[in-house]
Amino acid sequence: MRPLALACCLGAVVSLSLSSSAAATPPERGTFSFPDEGTDPAGTTCEFPVDFSQLEYGFFRAYFDRDGNFVKVMLHINYDATISANGKTIFERDTFTRTIYADDTMRDTGVTVHIQGPGGIVQRDAGQVVYSDLDETVAFVHGPPAAVRRELL
Repeated sequence: MRPLALACCLGAVVSLSLSSSAAATPPERGTFSFPDEGTDPAGTTCEFPVDFSQLEYGFFRAYFDRDGNFVKVMLHINYDATISANGKTIFERDTFTRTIYADDTMRDTGVTVHIQGPGGIVQRDAGQVVYSDLDETVAFVHGPPAAVRRELL
């Protein structure tokens, strides 16, 4: 669900970087919003079908050096989702900053996963994750692992 939104943001940033001038410029700024809803078939997210309604939104700042070369982009991401299956509903509310560097490494900082169900927190991941590539290969994690994990649905 979420990789499509990231791909769209990266496309926008690349197009901005190609059109920037050679003079030093302030960061390019923009916003994004990607609503989606549907059903993940059994075997996709879980062993059973899962209905979802989600909105990924936020803003970005893209930075370039004095020659107009892309340096990094900072995406301030909010992700809100309602997820239902088997008569139960959970809610996800993530808020974090993803920084993507010119060498294709990335860093997430903040609350990357915050899922709450009828009995309280289902999963919460917070801290910093450093990736060695755009495929999200984890290179380093700082912060506690998932604080609480329960059966999701």
